[in-house]
Amino acid sequence: MYHLVFSADENYIKYTSVLITSIISNTDKSKKFKGFDENSNIKDEKYFFHILSNFVSDKTREKLLNLQNTLNEIFPCEIIIHIKNDEDFENFPTSGAAHSLKLPYYRLRLSSIFDESIKKCLYLDSDMLCMCDIRELFSINLKDKIVGVVGDPGSKKSKIKFKENDKKKIFYFDENYFNSGLLLINLEEYKKHSIEQKCEELASKCYYIKAADQDLLNATIETRLRHKLDFAYNFNIITLFYTICKDEKKNRLNYTRTEFNEALKNPKILHYGEKPWKFLKSYFDYKGKNINDYWWDMANKTPIFNEELLKEKQDIKAYLLYASLGYELLKSVKRANFFKIHQLIKSTERDQFYIEQTSKINDDIFGLCCMLGESILHARKHKKDFFGVYLKALKMIYNFKKYHFRSRI
Repeated sequence: MYHLVFSADENYIKYTSVLITSIISNTDKSKKFKGFDENSNIKDEKYFFHILSNFVSDKTREKLLNLQNTLNEIFPCEIIIHIKNDEDFENFPTSGAAHSLKLPYYRLRLSSIFDESIKKCLYLDSDMLCMCDIRELFSINLKDKIVGVVGDPGSKKSKIKFKENDKKKIFYFDENYFNSGLLLINLEEYKKHSIEQKCEELASKCYYIKAADQDLLNATIETRLRHKLDFAYNFNIITLFYTICKDEKKNRLNYTRTEFNEALKNPKILHYGEKPWKFLKSYFDYKGKNINDYWWDMANKTPIFNEELLKEKQDIKAYLLYASLGYELLKSVKRANFFKIHQLIKSTERDQFYIEQTSKINDDIFGLCCMLGESILHARKHKKDFFGVYLKALKMIYNFKKYHFRSRI
């Protein structure tokens, strides 16, 4: 039996259904678990998909039941809903990733939904897509490690600020900082080391925390008690924009360029930063395919929810503004046209005209343009000045040219 856990509110469940379908679709029915782990005693090959949520309507529950019944014809599975309440997480700060609701913290209390007979579970963020037989992960022997994790691709300058004995303290993260979008959890060790309690205790002292559960887990699980997984198992698609590896710069992605390139050529689980239900197009992979197309190909095959998803797809257009503004910013930076950058931030009058020019953007820079466009929209929202945007764009363009995967293979 394989236990997988997701967090999803009512609106996110349709996206979770795509991930669940991708797991079933990539399970090799001709292969038994013995083929992954010859020492395994697993006899019942069945997936249990646990969804942690704050509310699921009767209509959505019915859809999930129908999804379960349809997928069960392909491979044995069961979908189980666990309702949690934000009130149960009153000691956890409302900030950063948990600025509007406490759902990101729900995964910290996994041990409360499993009895003692369940030794291992896999947590996955709903904005992921499985590209492999997920049983590969369940075959990994964690031994005395608490969790199997994948390094986070971002900068390791984050920190937690908290008070202890009326003194302000700071917990700094290092190069071993991991992404909590995928957690292969040894439930016995998780309970043995009281991770739930440690997270809540630290959370109650925090006055600044950015990445919610991710920061808490990084602060409470010692590096020696983590099993480092291949980057392919949590292949964050932002790395297709550009990636700085540990052999190129300290405190960046904690994998070598060689290790990253291996994952790039054969990603096992995709982790979408630019959500496919918001961006129809973003980055292009090693094979030259729009990375978001993989998700929509699976959405089209997802039972019960596919009509709703494909209808939603027809209205996705906001990403065109990101790309078009970014394209204008890219041209302006190259020409050091500060007046144009100022106009991009201060005026929206020509936005529709820019959107109509989106087709001129080459695929190899489309992702770059999306990220540059985000800096314009951020500046508009927070009333930033043009020079800060210019400097940020310069750095972004420099890193893209130097560390984009096509320039590093």
